[in-house]
Amino acid sequence: MVWFGSLAPAPEAGAYPGSEELGTDYDAWVGDQVSLTGTVIDTDPLTISAEYGAGEQVRLRVSNAAVDAQQGDTLSVYGVVEPDRELSSLNAYTVPPGNYLYMYAVSFLAGLWVLGRIIRSWRLDETWSLVPREAPLRIRDIISRPKHTEDHDA
Repeated sequence: MVWFGSLAPAPEAGAYPGSEELGTDYDAWVGDQVSLTGTVIDTDPLTISAEYGAGEQVRLRVSNAAVDAQQGDTLSVYGVVEPDRELSSLNAYTVPPGNYLYMYAVSFLAGLWVLGRIIRSWRLDETWSLVPREAPLRIRDIISRPKHTEDHDA
């Protein structure tokens, strides 16, 4: 499983060529099925830019895509490579940029929640090992409340 992403394209195993293969030798893949993701840079005609190598870009026109893509969206497309840098889409979907912000925000909050659970239920011992607490830590244990003293003699 670790090496799966580093293997050569093998469509029979579900590993279709992507932007790396199309960017380095486009003509070798004409007529083959590919799967790649890129950023929509134009909507008429639908054109995406996919990164490969060390920051290089391959621009491809996408035909037959039944999606409402907007400039800046991320488009994932599975299709057939046609001549002249065109993909004939068999399946495609878009992801608006706002979805990534939502994903990162939710992941950050979930990380804070997990960190809080670890701090509440575990402690470091003298060997710097995590050991379970005898009783879960409470917020009151962390934040001491100021004690109010009243002077009744004044």
